[in-house]
Amino acid sequence: MSTARLVRMANQIAASVPDRALVAEQTAAHLKAFWTTSMIATLAQYASEDPEALEPSVLAALDILRV
Repeated sequence: MSTARLVRMANQIAASVPDRALVAEQTAAHLKAFWTTSMIATLAQYASEDPEALEPSVLAALDILRV
């Protein structure tokens, strides 16, 4: 799966979380439950190279996952 698609999907997941107070936590939970370790690692690597491409809540979710 392309990195661009992972970025798009992660941003969409964060945008669709209904409880805006828990966006990072719920996004992290979704990634952990439904994404492979390699998908999360690819997203984390991209986040370190171009953090502006990701929603702040996705960056916070990656921090929660500590990848």
